[in-house]
Amino acid sequence: MVKEGKKEQILEAAKDVLLKKGIFKTRVEDITSYLGIAKGSFYTYFKSKDQLLEEIIDRVYEIREKELEELLEGNYDYEEQIRIFIIKRFVISSDNLKSHLILINLTRNLEHLTPVLREKLLQIEILNRKFLKEIIKNIQNISYSEEEIDTIIIFIMGGIKSYRLERLFYKNTDDYFISDIDEFRERLKNINLKKEVELVVSGILKLLTGGN
Repeated sequence: MVKEGKKEQILEAAKDVLLKKGIFKTRVEDITSYLGIAKGSFYTYFKSKDQLLEEIIDRVYEIREKELEELLEGNYDYEEQIRIFIIKRFVISSDNLKSHLILINLTRNLEHLTPVLREKLLQIEILNRKFLKEIIKNIQNISYSEEEIDTIIIFIMGGIKSYRLERLFYKNTDDYFISDIDEFRERLKNINLKKEVELVVSGILKLLTGGN
C-alpha cells in the first residue's frame, strides 16, 4: 500500500472512532485496533492524536477556502453570494460530514484543547468573516464604516453558528450534540432547508440594506 493511501485510511478510521467513542476518550490504540495495524504505523504519519486532529481541521479549512474563493470569482450578484455563503454553511458533503461533526465537538470543548487546535479552529472563523466582508463590500449604496461592517459580521456569523447548531446538531438529550452520521442525515431530511435559508437570507439582506 502506498504511504499516502495508508495515511488516508488512518484518518478515516480515526474519524469513525472519534465519533463513536468521543474525542477525549479515544486513544491512539483504539484507532490502530479498529484498523488492525500496529501503533507504530500510526506514528509514521502522526506524532499524536492531537496532530491527527490538526490535520482534520486543516483539511476542512482548505475545502472552505476553495469554496469561498470560487464563490467570489463566480458571476453572482451580492444577494446570490450571500445565499450560497449560507447554504455552504448548512449543506455539508458526505465526504466532509464526519470532519464537521468532529469540529462541532471540538468547538464545544475549547477549554480542553491545545493552543494549536484552538488557533486552527479560530482560523476557520476568521476565514468565513473575511469572505463575508468581501461580499458585503460588493453591496452598492451601503454607508457602513469598516468598524460597523465588522460588528455586523460578528452578529451575522454568531447567528448563523447558533442557528446551525440548533437546527442541525443539537439534540435535547444527555448527549447534547449529534455525533452519528445517520442521525444527522435524518435530521436534515426533516428540515425544509431551502425555505429556512431563504428566510435567513432575507433577514440578512434587510439588515445590510436597511430594508431596501
